[in-house]
Amino acid sequence: MNWRTIYITGRPDFQDEVRKKLEHSKLAFMPGYVDNTTTNVTHDLYWLDEETELREMKEAVGGKLVWKYRLKFYASLEAFLQSQEQTAKTAELSQDDLDLMAHMRDVA
Repeated sequence: MNWRTIYITGRPDFQDEVRKKLEHSKLAFMPGYVDNTTTNVTHDLYWLDEETELREMKEAVGGKLVWKYRLKFYASLEAFLQSQEQTAKTAELSQDDLDLMAHMRDVA
């Protein structure tokens, strides 16, 4: 059996509920771990049987959890890392934001 890696990102605390749903499904999977403490985005990793479609995994998780935690699924490391970089860029403060915060601090 060959495995392929699936990365999932979403709102905090989604991991336990997703794992419970997958454990009660008929899918062949293995949980994994990604240590990336440099990002604020919650993420998880699973290995799926190569024959399993990503859609089957999403159906096993269920639309309710996908919407509740705003889950995003990535089938490649490159797409996952690109999303992490994009999230980090949008979280950074611009120089105008920093200047405004400094001005507000001085006024107070």
